[in-house]
Amino acid sequence: MRETSDLTSRLPLKEHLRNMKKMIKTINGLDPWWLVLFAVKNLLAVTEGYLALLLSVYILDSLGRGTAFTEICRVTFGFAGAMFLLANLVHWLQLRCGAKQQSLYVRYHALTEEKMLHMDFARIASPECEILKKRIREDMNWGAGLFTVFDYVDRILGSMWNLTGAVAVGFPVAGILLRAGRPEIWLLLLGAVAVSWVTTRLGIRYMAMFNEILNGDPARYEELPPFLGWLFANGGHFSYQNGKDVRIYGAYGLIRRYALDNYELPEERQERRKLRLYQGKSGFCQVVSGQILEGASYMIVGILALAGLVTIGNVLRYAGCIRNLFQEMDSLAKSIPELFLNVRKHMSTMELLEMENEMYQGSLPLEKRSDGEYRIEFRNVSFRYPGSEQYALKDFSLKMRVGEKLAIVGMNGSGKTTMIKLLCRLYDPDEGAILLNGVDIRKFRQEEYLKLFSVVFQDFKLFSLPLGENVAADCRYDAEKVEKCLRDAGFGERLERMPEGADTYLYKDYEDGVEVSGGEAQKIAIARAVCKDAPFVLLDEPTAALDPLSEYEIYSGFDRIVGDKTAVYISHRLSSCRFCQKIAVFHEGRLVQTGSHEELLADRNGKYRELWEAQAQYYTQG
Repeated sequence: MRETSDLTSRLPLKEHLRNMKKMIKTINGLDPWWLVLFAVKNLLAVTEGYLALLLSVYILDSLGRGTAFTEICRVTFGFAGAMFLLANLVHWLQLRCGAKQQSLYVRYHALTEEKMLHMDFARIASPECEILKKRIREDMNWGAGLFTVFDYVDRILGSMWNLTGAVAVGFPVAGILLRAGRPEIWLLLLGAVAVSWVTTRLGIRYMAMFNEILNGDPARYEELPPFLGWLFANGGHFSYQNGKDVRIYGAYGLIRRYALDNYELPEERQERRKLRLYQGKSGFCQVVSGQILEGASYMIVGILALAGLVTIGNVLRYAGCIRNLFQEMDSLAKSIPELFLNVRKHMSTMELLEMENEMYQGSLPLEKRSDGEYRIEFRNVSFRYPGSEQYALKDFSLKMRVGEKLAIVGMNGSGKTTMIKLLCRLYDPDEGAILLNGVDIRKFRQEEYLKLFSVVFQDFKLFSLPLGENVAADCRYDAEKVEKCLRDAGFGERLERMPEGADTYLYKDYEDGVEVSGGEAQKIAIARAVCKDAPFVLLDEPTAALDPLSEYEIYSGFDRIVGDKTAVYISHRLSSCRFCQKIAVFHEGRLVQTGSHEELLADRNGKYRELWEAQAQYYTQG
């Protein structure tokens, strides 16, 4: 899917313009006034510059004509006042532009996070999306991301206004050139433009060669991260916890080898030399191109002045305008391809944002029942994860009664967690159906259906936010309710020691954050599930790291908390769930047994009895 980046713009202009339109439309969706603000700021900045130029022209010509000093002062003060106001306005707009860039940068990158939060799980896990996410990571490492796009847009707007000003202010010089009848001027002008064009194209080509080396094989650079900090990254975000392993295991030599020693490999040094060479040549060509045009502009006006065709003041006026004209044309020739390249780097993000969900979005409102009479039925459900040919769940049927305490047990990989994901409609079955009160769950509004479930997943996540917000999953919450849920979950004693109570930040991502242990984190996650007050409560092995006795105590304690709600407990340890009225035994993606603990244990040939005897040495009866 990946295309090689190239500053020579191998894509047709139409596609570059289409990409640019997408980019502008996306940013406009966040703030429709950003481009206007940038344009006004640059217009005023250019106006201020040309006012200064015209003032210099006026002073020189007035002195030459013998204009009264008081008149010169009056005009000068008028110009100076206007320039002072413009300078302050431009400064204020510059600050506003900077603040808007920062805001748009955060909001733009939040679009991908929001998209991932609302995208179908099946879509996220698809090979197509995995490749796209890899492309986005690579593309976002280019330049300064969105700030680079802003920089080039700002630069191009400035060049266009400056070009317009140069033509408007210096327009009379065109007539003078036509009337001058001096062929050397035209030869000089055409020669300077030709040489400048050649050097500009060379500079672009060298930069293209630089980009091809830098981005031709991005995966290679990912394998050899250039910064030590990258080795402590977790999913692309800095994780301070990883530093503990380096210290405990004395892995400094390992880190140095990958972060520093590999940086000095002969082939790496040779490649870096090429990068520096192409970058240096490109910069040299750009400087030469600008200097040639600037020198030519002064020579042309000098020839006109010697011929007596322009006044002393207009020498300065026309030289400045011709110089600006050539410089801004040269700047646009460099900036537009650079902008196209940087916008192209964001097309992977655009592709992600344009991805459509494939799951059917139901429209039926969910009946809100005060009696909690919700019945769930799995009817001949089969499911395979995206890209897999093996069924994670096969021909699965099960009914769940209101208020029932159901245990799902089985070995790892038997389909227990898959059943929970399907129940919560994170995925849809490939075959069969899941019914709520006799209606296919796909017909309900997704956001309403999810309100039925509180889940503590095996890989649950807490956030580096205040404890209370973690429990309520909201920034506004009932403090008394949150504290009660924490105490019911067994976190009361630890809560008393929290410096700010429920307002205490978790983890050291904040200066005053506190660390919580794995067991304490589990209790917070359980409190969050209780706080939601949903009719179905599901525990998907969140205590798998604990010993069987501790897990049993947490599960049985949680059972008292949920009261008469429907609860589903998942574990590969049979002892943890033996208090449940009904136990469902999974094996290799199939439901093989159901019944109470005593009933299943009585079946000597059953899978439950086999698992129980294999794990019996870890159990404590009583």
